[in-house]
Amino acid sequence: MGIFEHPVGVRWRDTDALGHVNHAVFLTYLEEGRDAFYTRVIGAEPSYVVVRLEVDLRAQVRHEDRQVLVRVEVERVGTTSLTTREAVLARSGEVAARARVVTVRWDAAAGRPAPFTEAERARLAGAMAPG
Repeated sequence: MGIFEHPVGVRWRDTDALGHVNHAVFLTYLEEGRDAFYTRVIGAEPSYVVVRLEVDLRAQVRHEDRQVLVRVEVERVGTTSLTTREAVLARSGEVAARARVVTVRWDAAAGRPAPFTEAERARLAGAMAPG
């Protein structure tokens, strides 16, 4: 599978008084892409919590762009944790944000982390970033 890509629409409410997408909204774009990644790779509704997040904002996105593309690659698979490299690309293809995110698979009923199954680990390994 390699790099997973998911388009996300730019909503009018995403923009601030300067006319560009507010920095906090980039986290929502990344989350939408990550949720789609989990659904596609794990095959179920995502159930995880974010435990670490690093984001570098590199370029602006404006409402006129209408859409961004979120890319997700697996960096590391732990017992219950998943480290991903993520990016938000503007319509021009320019990287607007880069992120490194650590999530923990979550069992909501038990209120604690849940390990990935061997089948899930194999699918996640298929989305591993090269190098």
